[in-house]
Amino acid sequence: MPPTTPISEKKLRQIRTQTLLTFGKDFLRAGRYPNALRAFDEALEIGGDEVRAMLGRSLALTRLGRYEEALAAADDIFDREPDSPHGYNAQAVCYQAMGRAREAEEAFRKSIDFGPEVAGNFYNFACYWASLADAEQCREYLTKAIDLEPSLNVLAATDVDFSRYRMEEWFLEVVAFK
Repeated sequence: MPPTTPISEKKLRQIRTQTLLTFGKDFLRAGRYPNALRAFDEALEIGGDEVRAMLGRSLALTRLGRYEEALAAADDIFDREPDSPHGYNAQAVCYQAMGRAREAEEAFRKSIDFGPEVAGNFYNFACYWASLADAEQCREYLTKAIDLEPSLNVLAATDVDFSRYRMEEWFLEVVAFK
């Protein structure tokens, strides 16, 4: 058996960060927001993919109702990447949770303008429209999200944000498992 090459410290940090980001995302989806926040904070301590960890941190803080901290975490993203679609997405989700619909819609639109390739921006905007019971806008943005990232159909199929549309023909077509 050939000798193994040791993993560099940099590569080990990347692996640890990716693992923590995955845990954080899974905890968010499961509604385990304190665990998600811990995972994203640990990822930031390691110093890996900071923007994704900051985004996750902001989303977890929003779900915990800690809105000012969530907006500050979004600002941290802008400090690192001005006009970041992730920063606008984090702001939008927080504004929506705070009941600030006009600001949420504006931030969602900026997230899409600056990140037209980011499926999560379209997905969260679809959730926003679902919360306003606007089926047409919801359908448009959910379709774009799933076109960009087909695996989002699994999340959409069980997401409570879309429960009012779950049996609608258009929804079943959009999230169809192919």
